[in-house]
Amino acid sequence: MEQNYDFNSVGKKMPYTVPDGFFDQLEEQVMNEVKAEPAKEKKPMKAVRIAIRTLLAVAACVALFLVVKKALPQGDDTITDDFTSVELAFNNLSTEDQDYLLEVYQEEAELIYDNDLNEWKNEESI
Repeated sequence: MEQNYDFNSVGKKMPYTVPDGFFDQLEEQVMNEVKAEPAKEKKPMKAVRIAIRTLLAVAACVALFLVVKKALPQGDDTITDDFTSVELAFNNLSTEDQDYLLEVYQEEAELIYDNDLNEWKNEESI
């Protein structure tokens, strides 16, 4: 479906016409239209909006950090206090309950060890 066109035979005829003096008056008409429109308010630049949002986000993070830091217990004593409270709670249990908890703990520890050992063996075999 290849066709060869002879563009030289078509010629350079222009099918459209423009009124005489159209381009001479065009500049003057555009300038009159621009002057007639009221000046639009400039919107804040995008960079300024981004900077303001960033500063607000940083301020919110700092405020959140200060609130959380104040709410959390301070110092290394918290670990000791937690262990002490667990130990006191464990000592307040009956002997049967203590034995049961120790048995469950041992079973869980063995399951974790077995799973870790199986994963380690699988990694070595690959």
